[in-house]
Amino acid sequence: MLKKNALITGASGDIGKSIAFALASEGYDLFLCGNKNKIDVSKITANVEQLYFDQSQPKKVKEVFENLRKKNVKFDLVVCNAGIAEDEKMLIDKEDDEIDLILKTNLNGTIYCNKYAIPLLKRGSSIINIASFLGIYGGSCEATYSASKAGVIGFTKALAKEIAPLGIRVNCISPGFIDTKMNACFNEKEKLNIIEETPLKKMGTCDDVAKAVVFLANSDFVTGENLIISGGLII
Repeated sequence: MLKKNALITGASGDIGKSIAFALASEGYDLFLCGNKNKIDVSKITANVEQLYFDQSQPKKVKEVFENLRKKNVKFDLVVCNAGIAEDEKMLIDKEDDEIDLILKTNLNGTIYCNKYAIPLLKRGSSIINIASFLGIYGGSCEATYSASKAGVIGFTKALAKEIAPLGIRVNCISPGFIDTKMNACFNEKEKLNIIEETPLKKMGTCDDVAKAVVFLANSDFVTGENLIISGGLII
């Protein structure tokens, strides 16, 4: 049986780690990408190569994928999970460099990772981009973040049409409120309010997102879709 290769950006974060564990159990060898934070690979039962780059810098993204191309690495799956949150404050109060960094990392970075990954993808492979349900519904005081994730969703749908003739699928996952360090800004009362408003009466877990990644990776006739993982919550 031929080994499958998967590349995951944002692999040092909570969701990235869960995706790595899930794909390792599916038989993938992993290329785990991070920026500054150390990637914990101690419990991953797969062959792992670690890569570090800042995806807000297109030259760095190009350099990493070009090096992989020179090594004749081919991928069955690329998961673009890296992204950053923004402080909750009104747009008028945000500094221009804060706005630029959100867009350069979440939207532009995802676009560049997709662009430079395409030549390394096998026929029958897929890309999965991680967006957010705020990209659909919008979040008050998170206008830039919402815009960046809305861009990822639209980009995914367009690219899916563009590279379908190459036999490559492109899909998107939009998590809702997932219990991660990124959402540690919510106090207990706020978390209880979120749970109360969610039809399934719970917050999502990183494993919920990882299961969605496995589902889309294995769904050979699904492309251009945005899978919402929110427990039914519409905001």
